[in-house]
Amino acid sequence: MNFVVITLPICKRHRRRRIAALCTLLFAVVCLITSGALTRAQQTGPPGTAAQKPLDPAAWGASHVGKPVPEYIHGDECLFCHRNTVGATWQGNAHGVAVRQLEDAPQLRDLLKQPELSSAAEAIEYFMGSRHRVRFLKKDGYGKFAILNTQAVIDADSKPRGWVEKDKPAWDRDKFANRCAGCHATGIDAKAKTFSAFGLDCYVCHGDATLEHTKDISLMWLSKKKRSDAQAITSICAQCHLREGRSRSTGLPYPNNFIAGDNLFQDFAVDWAKADDEKLNPGDRHIYRNARDVAVYGKTYPTCINCHQVHAETEKQSIARHKLPPRAPICFDCHTNETPIKGVKPYTVTSGLCEY
Repeated sequence: MNFVVITLPICKRHRRRRIAALCTLLFAVVCLITSGALTRAQQTGPPGTAAQKPLDPAAWGASHVGKPVPEYIHGDECLFCHRNTVGATWQGNAHGVAVRQLEDAPQLRDLLKQPELSSAAEAIEYFMGSRHRVRFLKKDGYGKFAILNTQAVIDADSKPRGWVEKDKPAWDRDKFANRCAGCHATGIDAKAKTFSAFGLDCYVCHGDATLEHTKDISLMWLSKKKRSDAQAITSICAQCHLREGRSRSTGLPYPNNFIAGDNLFQDFAVDWAKADDEKLNPGDRHIYRNARDVAVYGKTYPTCINCHQVHAETEKQSIARHKLPPRAPICFDCHTNETPIKGVKPYTVTSGLCEY
């Protein structure tokens, strides 16, 4: 039997309506599918709680625990090639301002004129922090800082809106080495508790570079050709961002000679139960959950760099990827489930280790 299909002319207005209706229907189907997948994921709980057997986070790779800090290529040498990309924006990057000399932070120098620092201002040589709290440092021998107990609480314009321990400013010679050095300095000798460079150098995230990487960028961690190993990437970011962890070999709250590409968890002990601890602020809990998903449950997506772009010109660009990955239960650590994904739960980041 043959059928004859008769096509009637459609005016432009009706064609636009038909296209709009089809787009609306397609969008509704996608939302329905996504919603169903999300609901199933939320109902089954975290991966590995039932059928999936948890992995041993320390089972893969190797580490440099207890070994000497290598003679790594310093960031000043990296800038010879990367000066117009990374170098142009590094001083405005959150990782680039972990510790700064006074001359590199003009917006913070006015803090030294405040009466709360009158007795200590002349000795202050470095600033630590940039967003909410600022700490004050001075050199105290090779690879060592003394830290002032007084803290400035600043607003978005770096103006003081409050002070912590302002009545009796005093220098502490041990606190930076025992608590801060691992994430605010580079090349830490865990035995001597000294650093080889203040602030975060390229080496911290990209590892011990070789000159051959100029011809083959796959030799460099986190380059465009070496960013697919979820376990190694998670180790790189977690060395600082899992702030409640502790080195088994030193007892310090930061890794023992971690180099990008190492398995962090061979020496760095982490309480994975914190990933479900409602008392932990959502920001830190989110990091614990993502690290656990990769290290314990073997997930390969998402990793930190799927959503966050460290070397970006602006903060808006640095989180541009944040909007691209598909919605998943981990998104709702920080976002509300009842409102569009742009809705963020109000919370305050706190840290006993960092004293804020």
